[in-house]
Amino acid sequence: MFKSPRFWNAKDSLLVRAFSPLSKAYSFFNAINYNKTIPVPATVPVLCVGNIVMGGAGKTPTVELVCDILKNDGLVPHILSSGYGGYLKNVVKVDPELHSYLQVGDEALLSARVAPTWVGKNRINSSRAATISGANVLVLDDGFQNNSLIQDLKILVVDSGQEFGNEKIFPAGPLRVSVESGLRKSDVVLVIGDKSTALETKIQQINPNTVICNAKMKVVNEEEFAGQQVIGFCGLGYPGKFYKTLKEIGFDIKDFIAFSDHHPYTITEAQKLIKAARNAGAKLVTTMKDYIKIPDVFKHELLVINIKLQLEGDTLTEIIRSTIGRRTAGPTHGK
Repeated sequence: MFKSPRFWNAKDSLLVRAFSPLSKAYSFFNAINYNKTIPVPATVPVLCVGNIVMGGAGKTPTVELVCDILKNDGLVPHILSSGYGGYLKNVVKVDPELHSYLQVGDEALLSARVAPTWVGKNRINSSRAATISGANVLVLDDGFQNNSLIQDLKILVVDSGQEFGNEKIFPAGPLRVSVESGLRKSDVVLVIGDKSTALETKIQQINPNTVICNAKMKVVNEEEFAGQQVIGFCGLGYPGKFYKTLKEIGFDIKDFIAFSDHHPYTITEAQKLIKAARNAGAKLVTTMKDYIKIPDVFKHELLVINIKLQLEGDTLTEIIRSTIGRRTAGPTHGK
């Protein structure tokens, strides 16, 4: 649970310098954990969606996008999630009617509305449970740091506004691994937001073999909201992105309240938010990720922004189809 600190955008500061030794230790132990694992093959294709920053890149809507592409082609994708933030550690198929975000995590609960979703620390066991249940393709959510399964396609998600922050590894910056390491592993880099020639040049210089695709966030129900007076709130790693979305829709924003990423809302907090909105003569507006964590008795008080990704061009769709086709034709695996 965190809220991105401002110094994560500073190339050099006292805090960046102070945390640099911890960054080296974080990177060292992560590399040991990653490299000591020998990946095993799954019986069906595995598509990995991940990012190298601490939240906010757009990974969850990308998972939904990939599943939509697969389902449109008549395939049966299942999503494998770590269930971050949930307390269930054994392999469990998420049931949105039965499970809460406290059990399986908020992202897995959202994913389960898109495709069958499995949470569990052991992705190998999750993959076996999913294939037994009928999956003919697996979408590995947040899989760039998980080396347990051989991945046929690695899709790295990058937000063009956020990019890589100060390019320092946590806790001196927002990165889980170095930019070079992350980009070199990727088969596809999906850039979300406005196109950036400088960003694309950097990606191509580090990994000329990766394919750069572009997409933009689209608010599905935007026409319902324009001009309304609101108080916005969210618990995201980069809350400024949601604030920008509200401005682009045309909301009259009376106040904006940012909580830490994956924040679990209490009854008291919900009551305070509702009181603040009533005093301001405004409505409360939030994300779907936050909405599912609001106590049910207060949910009718909220406006919810529903966001989907819209691809620019067909390149990603064609790459996914080609990857599935190669696995269907023979036993070869990707990197």
